[in-house]
Amino acid sequence: MIAVLIHRPVAIDAFRHRQRRPRVCAPATPAPPLASPAAAKSWLDAQRACLVTVTTHAAAHGWPGHAIRLAATLARYLGTGGHYAEAITIHDTARLAARRTGDRAAEATALTNLGAMEWKLSRYSQAASRHQQALALFGEAGDRPGQARALTNLGLADLQRRRYQQATGQFQQALALFRDTGDQSGAAHALSYLGLTELGQHRYQQATGHLRQALALARQNGDRPVEADSLNGLGEVFTATGQPGHAHVQHAAALGLASQLGDTYEQARAHNGLASAHNVTNDSDQARHHWQEALSLYTRLGAPEADQVRKQLATAAARPSRPD
Repeated sequence: MIAVLIHRPVAIDAFRHRQRRPRVCAPATPAPPLASPAAAKSWLDAQRACLVTVTTHAAAHGWPGHAIRLAATLARYLGTGGHYAEAITIHDTARLAARRTGDRAAEATALTNLGAMEWKLSRYSQAASRHQQALALFGEAGDRPGQARALTNLGLADLQRRRYQQATGQFQQALALFRDTGDQSGAAHALSYLGLTELGQHRYQQATGHLRQALALARQNGDRPVEADSLNGLGEVFTATGQPGHAHVQHAAALGLASQLGDTYEQARAHNGLASAHNVTNDSDQARHHWQEALSLYTRLGAPEADQVRKQLATAAARPSRPD
């Protein structure tokens, strides 16, 4: 089984970059001083349960707009941190709140974020249904950026089910819309996913081309989540084409970025890639080390990749360590 069928790309909630975050009014109680991204993440970790409760309470007690905006604001944090159960709770709360108030745009956004979490839990059919609903709502509203995001999500669901032709069509449509609307981050995502679709079909030259374009665009725009995703994708191509040294460089860079971002999934993916690269060079000790790290992270996320890594570890355990 090739790498793209073991790994999953980053969640589509990464599209909620700076320009798409909702505006939140200044709170009556001042926010705590947060001197760094790490401090902000620590605060969110400590307050996560409270924030989920606040979201559901607001929706149930006459403040649907607050619930909708809070859910959208927390989407990136919950998704990259692997807090999928909490994410599903707040996005479904936002979806119902938006439907009750007739806010079709907010409902489409909530469906998009909800589908992204269903996808991360390998519920691909449910995810596709959410994104089809979102696509229809974005279309009714004439929201082309929203349509592009929904198409990308649909492509991801098709990719995971190895429906390569359908996935390619979805990603190409999304890429055209992203370019027409000037969404550079979205375009980089679509290019990265096109690369993974080509990788799944053993079209390594085309995969490399798309992934390099995605990487260049991500770096140009300072989009570090897409950069980490593209680096991991390139590493997988290099491993598949028998270039473990180049693969190691890409995955190591991806691991550093993902660690800075707190993106647990991409960290696990990078460790998995590093293990595969070491395995090719018969460095069994390092391969086992990185697979163990990947297994720990995938297990914490509840990701299905954990099963594949367990199989790799079982195979590696039967091999002797490389002599010094």
